[in-house]
Amino acid sequence: MKKMFFTFTSTAFFMIASIVTVKGQSDPTQPVVPPTPPAPTSDIIAIATGSADHTMLVESITNAGLEKVFKLNGPFTVFAPTNAAFDKIPEADRKKLMKNKAELAKVLKYHVVGGNWNAATIMTAIKHGEGFVQLPTLSGGKLKATVQDGRVMLTDEMGNSFYITNADILATNGVVHVVDGVAQPVQQTTAAKQ
Repeated sequence: MKKMFFTFTSTAFFMIASIVTVKGQSDPTQPVVPPTPPAPTSDIIAIATGSADHTMLVESITNAGLEKVFKLNGPFTVFAPTNAAFDKIPEADRKKLMKNKAELAKVLKYHVVGGNWNAATIMTAIKHGEGFVQLPTLSGGKLKATVQDGRVMLTDEMGNSFYITNADILATNGVVHVVDGVAQPVQQTTAAKQ
């Protein structure tokens, strides 16, 4: 009888302990803390250099002499065109652009916005901006961000549109969004002197 009572008591104790443990694990009054994502360890230029899809971007940055700009503390938001995006530019125009350091620098700076514009920030700004937001770039121009078919679409000053295809790649000096097009700033025209 003592043995049976002890077995019953032990079993009851373990059942109560299990219930208390389960209740403690699923207690809705306890705040759920999501795991902290790992801190970024690479700057924007290192991220681009490590991507097989961005070799033309890295070459462009080097040709334009902008490595130091992309390594600054920031924070910056970079819309990083893929190799396929550069391939959309006619070959003759692309070769000409790659040889014109000043124009290339202007095009590349047109893909950089000051501050940390992660995907959530862009979407919120679009929502509060009546369907669009103008993003001021380091080149002095603006990119227009809208949402089309559930994706963020960027439109440059020439009317060309392209999409963010991979968002929120965190860098030590900002955030990178992969895009499927190359933004073109408005060409400055100067009147010929007579």
